[in-house]
Amino acid sequence: MEFLIFIGLIWLFATIFGDKTPKTQTPPRPPVDPALEAERRASQKRDDDHFGQAFGQWVDHLSGVISGGRWIPKGTIARFLAKHPAPKHPRKTWKQAVGESSPEETLRLQFHKSNASHLAHQKVVRKDFFNTVEKNPLTDEQIHACICMDDAVMVVAAAGSGKTSTMVAKTGYALHEGLATPEQILLLAFNRATADEVGQRIAQQLKGVPQVEKVRSNTFHSFGIDVIGKATGKRPSLAPWVDPSNPGADVREVGDIIRTLSDQDKAFKRDWDLFRTVYARDVGNWGEPDVPDAYANGVRGFRTARGEVVKSMEERMIADWLFYNGVSYDYEGRYEHETADSQHRQYFPDFYYPDAKLYHEHFALNAKGQAPKHFKDYLAGVKWKRALHVEKGTALFETTSHGLLSGEAIEALEQALIDRGVQPVFDPNKEATGLPPVHEQDLARSFRVFQQHVKNNGLTHQDLLDALKAQSEEGFGARLRMYLAIYERIAAEWERRLQVGQFIDFEDMLILAAGHVESGAYKSPYTLILADEFQDSSRARIRLLKALAAQSNPPAHLCVVGDDWQGINRFAGSDITVMTEFEKTFAHATRLTLNTTFRCPQDLCDVSSQFIQANPAQIKKKVKTTNPLSKTPMLAYGFSDQASIVGYVEKQLAHMHHVAVNGKLVPAKGTHITVMLLGRYRNDKPAALAAWQQRFGDRLAIEFRTAHGSKGLEAEYIFILNVVEGTRGFPSQIQDDPALQLAMPAPDPFPVAEERRLFYVAMTRARRQVRIYTTLGQPSRFLVELAKKEQLKIEPIDGEPLEPCPECGRGILQLRSGSYGEFNGCSRFPACEFKRKVGQNTPSKTKPKPRTQRLPDSAKSGDQCPACRRGVIQSRNGRHGPFLGCSRFQDGCKATRNLSGSVE
Repeated sequence: MEFLIFIGLIWLFATIFGDKTPKTQTPPRPPVDPALEAERRASQKRDDDHFGQAFGQWVDHLSGVISGGRWIPKGTIARFLAKHPAPKHPRKTWKQAVGESSPEETLRLQFHKSNASHLAHQKVVRKDFFNTVEKNPLTDEQIHACICMDDAVMVVAAAGSGKTSTMVAKTGYALHEGLATPEQILLLAFNRATADEVGQRIAQQLKGVPQVEKVRSNTFHSFGIDVIGKATGKRPSLAPWVDPSNPGADVREVGDIIRTLSDQDKAFKRDWDLFRTVYARDVGNWGEPDVPDAYANGVRGFRTARGEVVKSMEERMIADWLFYNGVSYDYEGRYEHETADSQHRQYFPDFYYPDAKLYHEHFALNAKGQAPKHFKDYLAGVKWKRALHVEKGTALFETTSHGLLSGEAIEALEQALIDRGVQPVFDPNKEATGLPPVHEQDLARSFRVFQQHVKNNGLTHQDLLDALKAQSEEGFGARLRMYLAIYERIAAEWERRLQVGQFIDFEDMLILAAGHVESGAYKSPYTLILADEFQDSSRARIRLLKALAAQSNPPAHLCVVGDDWQGINRFAGSDITVMTEFEKTFAHATRLTLNTTFRCPQDLCDVSSQFIQANPAQIKKKVKTTNPLSKTPMLAYGFSDQASIVGYVEKQLAHMHHVAVNGKLVPAKGTHITVMLLGRYRNDKPAALAAWQQRFGDRLAIEFRTAHGSKGLEAEYIFILNVVEGTRGFPSQIQDDPALQLAMPAPDPFPVAEERRLFYVAMTRARRQVRIYTTLGQPSRFLVELAKKEQLKIEPIDGEPLEPCPECGRGILQLRSGSYGEFNGCSRFPACEFKRKVGQNTPSKTKPKPRTQRLPDSAKSGDQCPACRRGVIQSRNGRHGPFLGCSRFQDGCKATRNLSGSVE
């Protein structure tokens, strides 16, 4: 009650003493002068009539475009407005006067409506052509791609969706509709086989079209040479070491350049030797967690040239520099003083140099003295170590991550050793007892790929320096500088050899050709340009296509067909971003899709599509099929030993042959059942292939291809061999050098992205079934991923079933023994430390006994182990004398060879 009285008093107070200002009233409108109002209305009517008349004239021009009976390209909007500017109303916006937001929107809606009507009409009018131009009637998606004549069209096509059929049909449609004459049509392909196939199919499928033989189908390279010849009057000569008929010759030429420069220039030789022995392996960006790849004496980390395992890639680089410079060192040896107390354990410094009486700590600190965020209490440990050396009077030398990455640390270390009486002497030929130097051929290939990207992207020396500066902020700047310096000397000699022989290379040819088109020195007759395998294009090819399309007015119609899911030629200078950034590159661009495949069963489409789209950078699409097969499309077999794979493949081929002879397995087409054996590398080719072809050749057509070489091909059965984890496994772990990013416009950060695309290519070659062969101890992470998602089951042929690691999802659980008994651990150890103890009541599975395998006579110290493909061949001494053995001996690889010839 007291509260209500209080509220009432406040109201009364406000009423009495509140604002007494009278409320504002709307003033009355002044009287309207009838004469002025009549004039105002007359003026508005004149404005409306004038706009209406102008708008009518504008619409008449528009009607002339729409009534043309053809597809109206997107670029017509800008061209129409440039020729016929939209009328402007003096008082009203376009939306108020017309109803749409802008003249561009009005045109877009009108053209879209016209094109939709044109598309429907052409489907009916040209129905017979679309049903008969190829052996199967075209799908609606293919027909749309044929009829759509926007300025630049990108057709994103799934594997087996009829890309070539679409190009052939679009050519025929344009000819039948009179959109171009045969000599105005140009088809460009990435390789000669594709260009020849497209040309042959056009001649065959369109043989009723007059002068169809004048349609031009070329590779980019042959077309580019012709452009240069016509523009200059002199056809250039390609350097013999880039001849497509001699694969790998360009890399061998780079290798020869390196050897020549090393013989002629002592400074180059030192830089080259220092790079290949010490700096060839990157250490990653500062602050990123290392992923260990070796284990020894309780240490997870990275094997050095001397053979021990250190805890970081930065420490490995330091250790390798010490090894090749002949500096005696102890790694993490016991400190000369006792340090264990209630707060600290015994101290083990990173490095100790006995000849210099010098301790060396390498601290993971950046330029600001900060440690990585995942390093807990790290700075306290740094402070304690520094204080300890002061207290005990021992000499401490420090390096940091920043100093190592910038290049200052190694110089300072060398000087510190010299000051204390130790003179480092570099010996690049010192035989590594542990991790060998990176193979020279692999480095030569890296420099060749780098050169292709530099030239294709038109990068100058300053561009590379700018990229170097940017990447050095977090990356290994000292290594990048050395890589770039070596590259520029190799590139200079490459150019010198071209000049001496009066040759050009592929990159020069594309750049020169594009320049001649841009300058007008070459007059393009083409109004319809189609390009196949667009995902394999480089920036230089894009420049040529843009120049050709822009030379005519209106621009030539450009249609490119490709699949970013199958972009696997980065090593040849290709850039996958040409597809993902198509709309940014080409004005008035349209993206269409071919989502219907004529090849793979639906289950295989679903699994492979989900697998490739794990990388979010890939263009999304959902693939459906016309293939009615529903029998298990993917099988995987696991073996305890990789050597057992070939024998099992032979048994399966024999069974298929037997069933075929009995008439229970018939070819989908032709007289033979097609079987394609795929390997990641050429040396995956089975030695027994020729014998199999002879033995089963009356029923089975068997061939071997690398995964790269299988692109564009298909078979009823695909056998993918040796799908194992390892340096030369599938995925290959011979990583692209991080230095390549200096020349790349947009790096792909997704792990092993190109290898994932390559595995997708391998899977999607099959019309009936894919069979995959792996080992139970080292299955590929790709197979583990599929197994974890229950999309694939790995059938153990001579061992126990596999269980994916529940922690990393990339390895599988293996039975191991430790100080506390048996446990299941991840096969990716030491990269993954997952462990699960085997229960006392759970019967343990017998651990397979490793088999001894004799190394071939050609194997030598430093080579990759051919048995496990993960270890390195090392020289050792045993009870029977010196022998060669694998560095992974303790991890189960028993490959050996006595140096006198007998098996150890």
